[in-house]
Amino acid sequence: MKAVVYEKYGGPEVLQIREMNKPEVKHGEVLIKTGGSGINPVDTYFRKGIRQVKSFPHIPHFDIAGTIAATGEDVPFVQEGDRVWATNVPGTGAEYVIAPAESVFPLPEHLSDADGAALAMPLMTAHLSLHYRARLQPDETVLVYGGAGAVGNAGIQLAKACGANVIATAGNKEKADICKEAGADSVILYKEENVVEKVNEITGGKGVHIILDMSLSENLESNLHMIETGGRIVTIGSPKNNTPELPWRLLNQKHASLLGVLLFTAPKEELRRAGEEITTLLEKKKIHSHIGKVFSFEEAAIAHRALENHEYSGSIVLTP
Repeated sequence: MKAVVYEKYGGPEVLQIREMNKPEVKHGEVLIKTGGSGINPVDTYFRKGIRQVKSFPHIPHFDIAGTIAATGEDVPFVQEGDRVWATNVPGTGAEYVIAPAESVFPLPEHLSDADGAALAMPLMTAHLSLHYRARLQPDETVLVYGGAGAVGNAGIQLAKACGANVIATAGNKEKADICKEAGADSVILYKEENVVEKVNEITGGKGVHIILDMSLSENLESNLHMIETGGRIVTIGSPKNNTPELPWRLLNQKHASLLGVLLFTAPKEELRRAGEEITTLLEKKKIHSHIGKVFSFEEAAIAHRALENHEYSGSIVLTP
């Protein structure tokens, strides 16, 4: 089978196409014929060696959508021929991928395989952030940083589906329009407006109940000036500084909570619950995928470079 691989750490240029052995399905597993493989920032961290892989050659990516080609014994959720989506599945940059049966979810008919691969990690991360960690309630106000990005856009959609009021940040008018299309009630152009002042203006000085932060080290002190007393800040990412200084006194004064979230270590029961709820919302067309660009497997290096350069709003997907 054809697969995207790399045999050493490095830039996008280390990615190549190789013929690999087709994997064999085992007990409790399914074999998926890949229709789309989603790329996320974490994939570039592994490729560069910031996070270590188990061995080389290594097949990247964790998001997939496609068709069940075979099932092992004791597989209760799906059968051969079903279209599915999944995340947290290692090595999805290949024509055939093995996944635990409990990790896959039905892909609604109106969505393409590219849609399924694009929505997987962003929607799952956003759902875990809002519901498992922040315990979002209807009518609460949520601030979403980077609402035109993959996870931010997913966060807007899921918060609105729960009945929340959503404020999003965006870098320009085009991205602001993407946020509004996703359902944001208010959008702050952070390059032109002071985010803290604007949030306090929008909320009448009360602040927001929940913040979804994609770059904590840059925003932590500002967050504590915008969060309402007893509010929750979900620390989805902090790519520029993994050890930001903690404004402890301000944190205490606000009785605020800093909540970590990581898809790879989330409890299996929470992942299953999130996936089932996401699928239901997709079937009802209350949420949708947010695709930035689709590339072929052969264009993997171009796709990784585009992701690192923030060339597209939304998820980047590879197709075989």
